[in-house]
Amino acid sequence: MADLETTLNELREEYAKTKHNKATNKHLGILRKKIANVKKEMSSSKKSRGIGFAVKKSGDATVVLVGFPNAGKSSLLSAITNAESRIAAYEFTTLDVIPGTMRYMGANIQILDIPGLIEGAGQGKGGGAKIASVIRVSDLLLIVLDITKPEGLYTLLDELYDLDIRINKPRPRINVERRLTGGLELEGLGHKIPSKKEVQEILNGYGIYNGKVIFHQDADLFDLMEIMDNSIVNIRALIILNKIDSVTPGFTNAISREIEEKTGVRTVPISAAEKTNLEALRRIIFSELELVRIYLKPKDGKADMEKPMVLRGNSTVMDLARRLHSKTANNLRYAYINGKSAKFPNQRQGREHILADEDIVTLVYEKV
Repeated sequence: MADLETTLNELREEYAKTKHNKATNKHLGILRKKIANVKKEMSSSKKSRGIGFAVKKSGDATVVLVGFPNAGKSSLLSAITNAESRIAAYEFTTLDVIPGTMRYMGANIQILDIPGLIEGAGQGKGGGAKIASVIRVSDLLLIVLDITKPEGLYTLLDELYDLDIRINKPRPRINVERRLTGGLELEGLGHKIPSKKEVQEILNGYGIYNGKVIFHQDADLFDLMEIMDNSIVNIRALIILNKIDSVTPGFTNAISREIEEKTGVRTVPISAAEKTNLEALRRIIFSELELVRIYLKPKDGKADMEKPMVLRGNSTVMDLARRLHSKTANNLRYAYINGKSAKFPNQRQGREHILADEDIVTLVYEKV
């Protein structure tokens, strides 16, 4: 482990000393790949990784609270869910994953409070790899920040980056097709892309010598390496500015504006202890998850407007059928739709029709 730490420090030092410009992009890209490989090797050791937390996903979506110790995650969990998380005004109160359920707008949203991250989590310190295993299964991250210590946010974001977790960054739209022969072919589709020689060098590092790379966006070497690294996950996030009861509104507004300008991530100011702005937070969580509520209507009956089926955004009629009865879904013929996704009342639609929030749906099956 000591040898790996020495190698990592040497690579980081070289990276820091290298000027960032067009001429050094290739070298910087290779250095970043080497740094990533060393960090993965460090975190894969038994001492660093240990066993992951056993977490069973439940409900309509999973949200994870992440932050440094004493940021107020436990207080927030207790305030917005049915969970009873141990709360104390000192660090390292939460030593396990504590689940709770937030019921909102007919949806059951699982909220997980995980142990606080510490500096060095990206290298396995403080169970960083175990914590990351929980973050990776989430549909949304709530980055909980003590507003009196705003400078800690950037260290936290760096730790998440080192754990191969990308916040609010869509996965680069690059397709890499492996081939047995024929060399390397690039298709830029009019976008700004790296040179063929640079791409070849990166792909060779992953054992690819023949293939076709299609760029559907402007991209650099870092984007290409992101695509090649299967350990990287891209997760949507909100930054929760907690403990606003301890600062002035002007300070809250200034910190919120500064963070959003620097990170591009939406902030939500709250006080978990005083229960300030929690209803707005619930509404924003629901919106960010892009959940849709579907009301079922029997063919000759009334729609059940009390208990909606909750699906993920862009779900189809077939997805709804599978959610209801996976074994009988293949017998689905079509559906009658009333709501935002229909052009007129009681419109007949096929299996691949995309549903909208609050649609009323009647499913029609083949007679068996």
